Amino acid sequence: MLKELKFVQGAVAKKDLLPAMTHFRIEDGTVRSYNGRLAISSPIALDFTCCPRADAMVKAIEGCREATTISVTASGNLSVRSGPFRALVGTVQGETPHVSPEGEPFEFDGAVLFEAMRVLEPFVGNDASRPFTNGVLLDGAMATATNNTCIVQYWLRSPIPLRVNVPRECIRELLRVGEPPVSGQVTRDSITFHYPDGRWIRSQLLTTEWPMDVVSRLLDHPSNPQPLPAGFFEALATIKGMADGAKRVYMMGGALRTHANTEEGAAYELDLPCDGLYNLHMLGLLEGVVKTIDLTLYPGPALFFGDYLRGAIVGMRM
Repeated sequence: MLKELKFVQGAVAKKDLLPAMTHFRIEDGTVRSYNGRLAISSPIALDFTCCPRADAMVKAIEGCREATTISVTASGNLSVRSGPFRALVGTVQGETPHVSPEGEPFEFDGAVLFEAMRVLEPFVGNDASRPFTNGVLLDGAMATATNNTCIVQYWLRSPIPLRVNVPRECIRELLRVGEPPVSGQVTRDSITFHYPDGRWIRSQLLTTEWPMDVVSRLLDHPSNPQPLPAGFFEALATIKGMADGAKRVYMMGGALRTHANTEEGAAYELDLPCDGLYNLHMLGLLEGVVKTIDLTLYPGPALFFGDYLRGAIVGMRM
């Protein structure tokens, strides 16, 4: 039972502004959570209707060491018993705002989509002024993500018959589950991913108003990508402790440097093709993703390529 509760725990609201959203809803042999944006459901072996406080119920189940009995008390609370252990969990009464899957079904390759989300999630932004950056845009055979410094496109190979922008919160839950979904449903405002055993994750959608003309002009630019120098990411890890508050990393004089002044900071000698200035954290995101890159395009964006993907990283001003 703990497995089912932890599966749905990702959509429990963190703040108690609307009490029902910090509670599970157990009904019709399922347990659900909903925080106003994301809803998650799993089958559960309970045959009553109840809305227990989510964090308290998880802790109560974690305390069980023997055969467990769960029931609703006369006062409406949830009773958990396991040998000498007993816990009472508070509930909310009446109707709750929990939602269910809805919309038209659509087919997709779950393994390919899962891998695309795994690769792209680090490049998803968190920018309230540009809400389109806060998710992954699925558009036919292409998935696109940007954090305003890097932009990455992943080729899905098996096209999805949709144009939707899946929020970061939903992506992280899909990855936390750790297995590909098998089918989906979509409306104008929501998307639901289903699993074989009746579990599902439903999410609100973000705007699809991406500046794709700009994206295409940027990524279609001519380039001559080459492999990164051997030891590049080891070098970044070695010097990062000496970087300044802006996390600058200079490519200068055949070395990665934390400062332009060669009399301060840290340096790591490498066979670099040119000079440039980038954010250290953003360069670090390329590890395990990039096979080739054209750093000679600086001060323009450096274009990079990997398995089923292409992208660009914007440098900093010298």
